[in-house]
Amino acid sequence: MREVRTIKDLVYYADERFGEEPFVREIVHKELQDTSYRQFRQDCDSLACWIQEKFPGQERTHLALIGSTGYAYLTAWFGIQCANQVTVPLDVSNNAERIADEIVRSDSEAVFLDDRHVADLEIFKKLCPNVKYYIHLHEKPDPEQYPGVLFLGDILKEYAGKIPEGMPEEKDLAAILFTSGTTGQSKGVMLSHENLIDNTTCEEDLGFHGNKRFSVLPVHHVYCFTCDILCSLWFGRTLCVNDSLMHIIKNLKKFRPTDATFVPMISASVLARMQQMAAKNPDKLAIGKEVFGEEFDMLYSGGAYLSPEIIEGYKEFGIEIAQGYGMTECSPRICSGVKNCEYPDSVGRIVRGCEVKISEEGEVWVKSKSVMMGYYHNPEETAKTLTEDGWLKTGDLGYQKDGYLYLTGRKKNLIILSNGENVSPEEIENQFACFAPVKEIIVYEENQQIVAEIFPNPEYESEHIREEIQAKIDAVNETFPPAKRIVKLVLRDTEFPKTASKKIIRAAIHNI
Repeated sequence: MREVRTIKDLVYYADERFGEEPFVREIVHKELQDTSYRQFRQDCDSLACWIQEKFPGQERTHLALIGSTGYAYLTAWFGIQCANQVTVPLDVSNNAERIADEIVRSDSEAVFLDDRHVADLEIFKKLCPNVKYYIHLHEKPDPEQYPGVLFLGDILKEYAGKIPEGMPEEKDLAAILFTSGTTGQSKGVMLSHENLIDNTTCEEDLGFHGNKRFSVLPVHHVYCFTCDILCSLWFGRTLCVNDSLMHIIKNLKKFRPTDATFVPMISASVLARMQQMAAKNPDKLAIGKEVFGEEFDMLYSGGAYLSPEIIEGYKEFGIEIAQGYGMTECSPRICSGVKNCEYPDSVGRIVRGCEVKISEEGEVWVKSKSVMMGYYHNPEETAKTLTEDGWLKTGDLGYQKDGYLYLTGRKKNLIILSNGENVSPEEIENQFACFAPVKEIIVYEENQQIVAEIFPNPEYESEHIREEIQAKIDAVNETFPPAKRIVKLVLRDTEFPKTASKKIIRAAIHNI
């Protein structure tokens, strides 16, 4: 069996080891459709040959990709890799102007796009003069509607059976992924083949071959890409593609997966739905099996803080949920969720090959082969984030114990009062994670006092919602020393402003 050092190696390895087994399972015309590992490798090779023909002699052509998870999208992502070039996956939820800006800043020379973004072609052509080709990911009954646009299906047919030349090196740049930071312009994180392969292989294989991984997260996020897609290729899992966040419950029943990756927002939403079902049927274990299926084994959560109340809530339905931790700049895993975890307050076990240390200021620093190459064309931000000897400054505050990591807040969000007390707003905000009347909360300092600004849950019906929230605040305050107690409550009528990845932009609130 071949040694896996690059993404291209991984595609070939998966074909050699798993062959005709199903790699991607998706919903096509309301029916489940499978595509094998072998067919996937063949299609990636075909696209790679087209890329090498259109960009001859270029060592590092950047090709952008706009779309949602599906077989066509993955063929484009990995076809670029099999051509030894650089993939630039972009956030589909951004507007056309922002997408165009990232196409330009990433020096992309071709763009793969889906149905949703064909309508933006004129904007892209106007703002991205260096793009030579636009390739539609899906077939259209009348291609003449899209002059100047190529179709992925046509390329795969024309180049079927051809084999691309050469192999990338593990230190070569594989992808540029833009962070959706809460302040300033997005930054392009450069990840090498070594970064992504190290993060894919950093966990022990616990018999994952043949499992069905339910994938619901945006594929341009490295959390989804590594943990769902790369790991499925590595372990031989079937990737079950959810087609809409509105259909999670329905599609869980359709796919009957073994495991899944959620973010806390999705975890809370599915838990709330099961709790509604429990109001009519007290047999919670039966509800858990009805929603997730008899084969379901494990739910993994990442991307943000997961309340212990959510973990306990799932246990009542017979579902185990484990929290992990990482960031784009580390490909992303720093910690993995652990089954039957003895440390539920942690953010998981530090993965193999990753060193963690806590700086004098209490910040979590990490070093591993998964740590990024830097930010694309942004040496100033790179110098702020990476030390000269290779440590990645995560920006998170925390501590480690027995190989597990615990977080206490974000360094940049830390409130420092005039009496010298340090207050982590997240520590306070997390106390409201499962409190039904509160949908969103931000804690900040005003006149040396702690303020909680809250957007109430519009689906929570109550004529006394301020009183209920204040009672909860009073109860939370009893658990904290005076410096960390909420003194003022502000209710707002609208949701907080957010980034494309749905993180609240603190800088836009009360001059934080």
